[in-house]
Amino acid sequence: MDDADPHAPQPASRLESLALTVIFTAASGGLLAAIEVATRSNARGGWWTQPWLMPGIALTILVAANLITLWRDVADLRRNPPLPAEWAAARAALLGWARPVEYLGWFAAYLWLIHHAGYGVATLGFVLFLIWRTGLWSVRWALAGVGLCAFMIAVFRMGLGVWMPAPDLYDIFPQAVRTVLIRWF
Repeated sequence: MDDADPHAPQPASRLESLALTVIFTAASGGLLAAIEVATRSNARGGWWTQPWLMPGIALTILVAANLITLWRDVADLRRNPPLPAEWAAARAALLGWARPVEYLGWFAAYLWLIHHAGYGVATLGFVLFLIWRTGLWSVRWALAGVGLCAFMIAVFRMGLGVWMPAPDLYDIFPQAVRTVLIRWF
């Protein structure tokens, strides 16, 4: 019988570590390369008073640390090449990193829908879609989502009076209905 806890944190893969190190090295190197564009030089005072000094020192140390880590990771992988199981685990982990990007795309679609369908309709659709997307398919969860949307509309539109621009969808209604929808939904 295996006594290992299936919920215990798994050790990080060497290949995941290498991927993160490459990402961090590229990001810190890009920031260091863009420091002249991101900051201005001060005409008065010496080099020690320039606004780029402390960010430049910090980024230089970060780039150096990332390069050392990258060198050590590559040396370790050359000494002990990864097994096919380690490649498969790293591939699965790296694909798992893309999952938040999917939800970022859904949020962008929600923002687009607010502009075209209105806050109430977009929020109801977004919440119900996320409930379905995460696998909560029971009627109880759908009703909880509807209740959450009603609460959010009551708080933001009616309670706080948060203004939203009139969406395109409201133009199909008569003027009196359109006014109510703009005011409350």
